Amino acid sequence: PDTVNVMEEILMEYITDVCATALRSTRKHSIKLEDLRRVLSRPADAKKLARMEELLFMQEDIKRARAQFDPADEAIAEGLAAEKGP
Repeated sequence: PDTVNVMEEILMEYITDVCATALRSTRKHSIKLEDLRRVLSRPADAKKLARMEELLFMQEDIKRARAQFDPADEAIAEGLAAEKGP
């Protein structure tokens, strides 16, 4: 449990620092993706930036897949499942 608490504290401090750094360079009170990209563009954060980009791509990929999903197909699948029973 102590290890988990220490890791949580380190992570929260890191996220706070990244957000504070991103906010320093903008005049607004919100952080945009470009602000995070700029902060994570340091060589030491290259893996974090790559992971962020990967997650953003996956999020868009999921949105595209959901947009292609036809709700009528779901109704048919539910009807077949109801006919088969538990």
